[in-house]
Amino acid sequence: MSSKQRERDEFIMICAREKIPLGLALALLRYTKILQIIAELECSSEAADRDRVPCPASKHMYIDCCCDFGYQNPGMHSDVPRVTAQSKRIEYKVMRLLAPFGIKPIFSGDPRGCVLKLIVPSGYTNDWGGEGVCVPS
Repeated sequence: MSSKQRERDEFIMICAREKIPLGLALALLRYTKILQIIAELECSSEAADRDRVPCPASKHMYIDCCCDFGYQNPGMHSDVPRVTAQSKRIEYKVMRLLAPFGIKPIFSGDPRGCVLKLIVPSGYTNDWGGEGVCVPS
């Protein structure tokens, strides 16, 4: 068994212990995989930065603004990289999925580490920083 599969299995076992439904655990694994790819693109791809779309907060009041700071007028939104807008939409979906279970997500844009951690009600952690449960990508 590969180490990635072992990490996924461990995560699913933690979810079962925390009373997180299997379907939600699998969805979190899928979303984390996408967030990992986006984090890698944001860090290393000029093409990803050039492909710009309107800030998602301009259309959806529930999504946080991700405009480049210093480039917008107060109350106005600017264009942002498409991958950044995609990650904000996924972050919102994840927060909405976890809210009924009292679980708070921690998002990290650093592709070298865990891009999504969960603060579970029991307080269990499996990351080195003691912040939460890592969702493997």
